[in-house]
Amino acid sequence: MPDITPVVNVALVLLIIFMIVMPIIREGVEVDTPRADHADRMEEAAEQLVVLSVKEDGSLFVNLTEVDKTRLKDELALAYQGQEGSPIIIKGSRNLPYNEILELMEVCQGIGAPAVDLLARKER
Repeated sequence: MPDITPVVNVALVLLIIFMIVMPIIREGVEVDTPRADHADRMEEAAEQLVVLSVKEDGSLFVNLTEVDKTRLKDELALAYQGQEGSPIIIKGSRNLPYNEILELMEVCQGIGAPAVDLLARKER
């Protein structure tokens, strides 16, 4: 009868690695978002939808990919394929000027997104 202990050890190590890495991947791009009372519902939805992240320094990310502002519309349209009808989530830094968020909302509407949701951290 073969010894299955090494196989079980490898499986357990892979499980531990998976448990450590998944929360890091789920968080996505680190952005200092504003706080809100009911933010937990939006965070759950963000896992399946297209997320447009904007850091305080102005760097843009579509899901986890950094994008130049000149290519934003093309990259966003590419990521949005197959998700027509669902909103795009904007995860913006709390210190961004209002007009920058409005510009991003216009880009989202320009590719056909029916709605844009804004992501916030849950107030503790």
